[in-house]
Amino acid sequence: MSDLERVGEMLNRNFPHDNRDLIAYAAGLFDGEGNINYAQYKCNKPNGKTYLKWNVAMEVAMTDLDCIKNFYDIVKVGSIHFKGIGKGSLGKVDQWRWRCSHQKALHLAKLFLPYSTVKRERLLKIINHYEFIKPKESLGKKFSFLKLKKN
Repeated sequence: MSDLERVGEMLNRNFPHDNRDLIAYAAGLFDGEGNINYAQYKCNKPNGKTYLKWNVAMEVAMTDLDCIKNFYDIVKVGSIHFKGIGKGSLGKVDQWRWRCSHQKALHLAKLFLPYSTVKRERLLKIINHYEFIKPKESLGKKFSFLKLKKN
Protein backbone atom coordinates (compact mmCIF):
# COMPACT_ATOMS: atom_id res chain seq x y z
CA MET A 1 0.00 0.00 0.00
CA SER A 2 1.45 3.36 -1.00
CA ASP A 3 1.72 6.36 1.31
CA LEU A 4 -0.89 8.20 -0.71
CA GLU A 5 -3.38 5.39 -0.13
CA ARG A 6 -2.69 5.61 3.61
CA VAL A 7 -3.50 9.33 3.48
CA GLY A 8 -6.74 8.35 1.75
CA GLU A 9 -7.53 5.91 4.56
CA MET A 10 -7.04 8.67 7.12
CA LEU A 11 -9.43 10.82 5.14
CA ASN A 12 -12.12 8.20 5.10
CA ARG A 13 -12.11 8.21 8.90
CA ASN A 14 -12.46 11.99 8.98
CA PHE A 15 -14.95 12.56 6.16
CA PRO A 16 -17.58 9.95 5.27
CA HIS A 17 -17.66 10.36 1.48
CA ASP A 18 -18.67 7.60 -0.89
CA ASN A 19 -18.60 9.67 -4.07
CA ARG A 20 -15.03 10.38 -5.14
CA ASP A 21 -16.28 12.21 -8.22
CA LEU A 22 -17.71 14.96 -6.03
CA ILE A 23 -14.46 15.20 -4.11
CA ALA A 24 -12.54 15.43 -7.39
CA TYR A 25 -14.94 18.15 -8.60
CA ALA A 26 -14.50 20.16 -5.38
CA ALA A 27 -10.72 19.72 -5.54
CA GLY A 28 -10.68 20.89 -9.16
CA LEU A 29 -12.83 23.91 -8.35
CA PHE A 30 -10.54 24.75 -5.45
CA ASP A 31 -7.46 24.18 -7.61
CA GLY A 32 -8.71 26.75 -10.11
CA GLU A 33 -10.60 29.28 -7.99
CA GLY A 34 -9.28 28.73 -4.47
CA ASN A 35 -6.62 30.39 -2.40
CA ILE A 36 -4.41 29.02 0.37
CA ASN A 37 -3.08 31.35 3.03
CA TYR A 38 -0.13 29.76 4.80
CA ALA A 39 1.89 32.46 6.50
CA GLN A 40 3.63 33.24 9.75
CA TYR A 41 3.52 36.74 11.16
CA LYS A 42 4.40 38.63 14.32
CA CYS A 43 1.82 39.58 16.94
CA ASN A 44 2.35 41.93 19.83
CA LYS A 45 1.02 41.06 23.28
CA PRO A 46 -0.23 43.84 25.57
CA ASN A 47 2.82 43.30 27.80
CA GLY A 48 5.08 44.33 24.89
CA LYS A 49 6.37 40.87 23.96
CA THR A 50 6.26 39.71 20.36
CA TYR A 51 5.40 36.17 19.33
CA LEU A 52 5.00 34.35 16.03
CA LYS A 53 1.55 33.25 14.90
CA TRP A 54 0.53 31.02 11.98
CA ASN A 55 -2.37 31.73 9.64
CA VAL A 56 -3.46 28.55 7.85
CA ALA A 57 -6.62 28.97 5.79
CA MET A 58 -8.30 27.90 2.56
CA GLU A 59 -10.71 30.14 0.67
CA VAL A 60 -12.84 30.18 -2.50
CA ALA A 61 -14.34 33.48 -3.69
CA MET A 62 -16.97 33.60 -6.46
CA THR A 63 -19.86 35.76 -7.56
CA ASP A 64 -22.28 32.81 -7.89
CA LEU A 65 -23.78 31.76 -4.55
CA ASP A 66 -25.12 28.48 -5.95
CA CYS A 67 -21.62 27.35 -6.94
CA ILE A 68 -20.22 28.21 -3.50
CA LYS A 69 -23.17 26.46 -1.84
CA ASN A 70 -22.58 23.30 -3.93
CA PHE A 71 -18.90 23.37 -2.94
CA TYR A 72 -19.88 23.72 0.74
CA ASP A 73 -22.37 20.83 0.44
CA ILE A 74 -19.56 18.59 -0.82
CA VAL A 75 -16.85 19.49 1.70
CA LYS A 76 -19.25 20.00 4.66
CA VAL A 77 -16.82 22.26 6.56
CA GLY A 78 -16.08 25.96 6.69
CA SER A 79 -18.37 28.95 6.39
CA ILE A 80 -19.81 31.15 3.66
CA HIS A 81 -19.67 34.95 3.91
CA PHE A 82 -20.86 37.79 1.72
CA LYS A 83 -18.36 40.45 0.61
CA GLY A 84 -20.06 43.45 -0.93
CA ILE A 85 -18.36 46.03 -3.08
CA GLY A 86 -17.06 49.21 -1.47
CA LYS A 87 -17.42 52.80 -2.53
CA GLY A 88 -15.53 53.67 -5.69
CA SER A 89 -15.39 50.06 -6.91
CA LEU A 90 -16.38 50.62 -10.51
CA GLY A 91 -17.03 47.45 -12.47
CA LYS A 92 -16.71 45.20 -9.40
CA VAL A 93 -19.34 42.63 -8.43
CA ASP A 94 -20.45 41.33 -5.02
CA GLN A 95 -18.68 38.16 -3.92
CA TRP A 96 -19.51 35.11 -1.86
CA ARG A 97 -16.60 33.56 0.01
CA TRP A 98 -16.23 30.10 1.48
CA ARG A 99 -13.46 29.79 4.07
CA CYS A 100 -12.04 27.27 6.52
CA SER A 101 -8.91 27.33 8.62
CA HIS A 102 -6.54 25.37 10.85
CA GLN A 103 -7.54 21.72 11.48
CA LYS A 104 -10.42 21.84 9.00
CA ALA A 105 -7.97 23.11 6.38
CA LEU A 106 -5.70 20.16 7.24
CA HIS A 107 -8.52 17.67 6.64
CA LEU A 108 -9.42 19.29 3.32
CA ALA A 109 -5.77 19.45 2.29
CA LYS A 110 -5.55 15.68 2.76
CA LEU A 111 -8.84 15.22 0.92
CA PHE A 112 -7.83 17.37 -2.08
CA LEU A 113 -4.18 16.28 -2.35
CA PRO A 114 -4.66 13.32 -4.75
CA TYR A 115 -6.64 15.51 -7.19
CA SER A 116 -4.65 18.73 -6.97
CA THR A 117 -2.10 19.95 -9.51
CA VAL A 118 -1.79 23.72 -9.13
CA LYS A 119 -2.10 23.99 -5.36
CA ARG A 120 -0.38 20.69 -4.51
CA GLU A 121 2.73 22.24 -2.98
CA ARG A 122 0.70 24.59 -0.76
CA LEU A 123 -1.56 21.71 0.37
CA LEU A 124 1.54 19.74 1.31
CA LYS A 125 2.76 22.68 3.37
CA ILE A 126 -0.45 22.56 5.39
CA ILE A 127 -0.12 18.79 5.91
CA ASN A 128 3.54 19.19 6.82
CA HIS A 129 2.72 21.96 9.27
CA TYR A 130 0.27 19.86 11.27
CA GLU A 131 1.41 16.28 10.85
CA PHE A 132 5.10 16.08 10.01
CA ILE A 133 8.03 17.64 11.76
CA LYS A 134 10.33 16.48 8.99
CA PRO A 135 11.84 18.79 6.37
CA LYS A 136 10.46 19.20 2.87
CA GLU A 137 12.84 16.61 1.38
CA SER A 138 11.32 13.83 3.47
CA LEU A 139 7.88 14.73 2.11
CA GLY A 140 9.26 14.08 -1.38
CA LYS A 141 10.27 10.58 -0.26
CA LYS A 142 6.95 9.95 1.51
CA PHE A 143 4.85 11.04 -1.47
CA SER A 144 6.59 9.57 -4.50
CA PHE A 145 4.48 11.54 -7.02
CA LEU A 146 5.99 14.85 -5.85
CA LYS A 147 8.53 16.85 -7.75
CA LEU A 148 9.43 19.52 -5.18
CA LYS A 149 11.41 22.56 -6.25
CA LYS A 150 14.77 23.20 -4.62
CA ASN A 151 14.91 26.60 -2.87
